[in-house]
Amino acid sequence: MIGRLRISLPALRHNGDVLRRLVGPQRAAFVVKGNAYGHGLVETARAIEPLATRLCVYCVEEGLALRAAGIAAPILVLGPVPPEALDEALDANLELAVWNVAAFARRVAAAASKRRTRASVHLKVNTDLNRLGVEPDELSGAVERLGGATEIALAGIFSHLAAAEEIDSPYTMHQLGAFERALLGVKPLLDRSGLAPIRHIAASAAAMLWPQTHLDMARFGIALYGLMPSPQTSAAMKEKPLGLRPALSYVSELIVVRTVAAGASVGYGGSFHAPRDMRIGVVPAGYADGVPRALSNRGAFVVDGALCPIVGRVAMNMTQIDLSKAPNAHVGSLVTLIGRDGESAVTADDWAAWSDTINYEIVTRLPSDLPRDYIE
Repeated sequence: MIGRLRISLPALRHNGDVLRRLVGPQRAAFVVKGNAYGHGLVETARAIEPLATRLCVYCVEEGLALRAAGIAAPILVLGPVPPEALDEALDANLELAVWNVAAFARRVAAAASKRRTRASVHLKVNTDLNRLGVEPDELSGAVERLGGATEIALAGIFSHLAAAEEIDSPYTMHQLGAFERALLGVKPLLDRSGLAPIRHIAASAAAMLWPQTHLDMARFGIALYGLMPSPQTSAAMKEKPLGLRPALSYVSELIVVRTVAAGASVGYGGSFHAPRDMRIGVVPAGYADGVPRALSNRGAFVVDGALCPIVGRVAMNMTQIDLSKAPNAHVGSLVTLIGRDGESAVTADDWAAWSDTINYEIVTRLPSDLPRDYIE
């Protein structure tokens, strides 16, 4: 495969250090689910493990892959765990998110009892994101049930925010208030039981915009990779920039350069017709390689320091670009799909804007089989 991703390990470590300083060295958890947001699960985790109070993954398989690679930091599985995966999860000392304190908690306790250990769990509270979690008025009963199971250690109580990217967000304050009231209601029970679970609700945007959400730990995902959670967050942080550095770039090269005549169509469906005689370059990357089809006739790549518009439809494995601004481009010339070349740059945020989506989707959908070079 000609195209490849370049991941800057110094940028990852720089971002991790910046985020630790934002919330406190013992409060920064880093989220590496989704193949570390497309950056590579194991290599990213290795790079930032020394900075992490915890690593967060979505599924057991991701946690097991990290353990197999020698990652020793605490690992929290945020997503559902099928019963048949419990034995492996506990053998690997993975922390589990729990929101069903009946059937699932019983299975966790049974699996822990079988191996004469304690399962470390984080109890999730629903504060009106309305996906996962016990209701706030059920928290006391859930803590009592978990606290009464000698095979279970209640390591954390957490929730998740729905609208923290918005600068003026009454909903964020509503959710934080609901979470804090629930915690206050259960505090006497925790004190009597000698329990001090870690409280966490903030992800990247909340940690930047709402310092009152920091609590005992913040879970940093998108910001670790040098990307902002939203345009609103970027605007709000302009006065106090954190100096995050995008860690990922995507490069390929031209495999064909041809001149097409005025009026000729380019690509599938004839969606582009050359307005004049023009040089077209073919880049061996398309929607199977992570380039959104929505970039057809509206995105751009960089060649020889010049922004070269995409012409015609993005195909499965190829994209055509207009080389009018790169007259010296030739077969083999470097093409920067994401990243900087000279005075021009294309970012994951650009791809997101052209595709009417978010930068999270852009990077997490970069195929896992794309070669990744880790640069020191």
